[in-house]
Amino acid sequence: MPRVQMGMPVFMTAIDFHRLAGDGLPVPAASDRAPALPAPPRVVDDLVRDLSGAAEAVRAMPLRSGGADVTVAAYTAVVCNAATTADALQQAADWCRQAPRAEVHALAVARAPGHREDIWEYSVTLTVSFPDDTGGHTGQTHHGCPRR
Repeated sequence: MPRVQMGMPVFMTAIDFHRLAGDGLPVPAASDRAPALPAPPRVVDDLVRDLSGAAEAVRAMPLRSGGADVTVAAYTAVVCNAATTADALQQAADWCRQAPRAEVHALAVARAPGHREDIWEYSVTLTVSFPDDTGGHTGQTHHGCPRR
């Protein structure tokens, strides 16, 4: 039976490496509308470690002139697992129907060993964001045609 495993809620933030001060990372402001769900300490520690490591790598990059920019960002990931690729994609589509305000920024499909040696499990990972107070989404999404 297919199952949907959602990642812990993560406050999405983008960090401009030019504005990083010291080793500390900015702390996102809590929303006034809904109380934040407490995340297990391990999840919070993992997120802080990953963001700190990514920010450290960006700080170590040589500064180059030109139009290049590097940003460190944390996104919410929704992972749908199933016995077949089609079922995993269907679970992802069903989740998107339940979250119509979600903007999907990336989708990854993977095949991984299952609970037995002869069984494979398929997963679809959606990288998503939800609109902020202005109605915009923090992440970037590819668009099929150029802006006019």
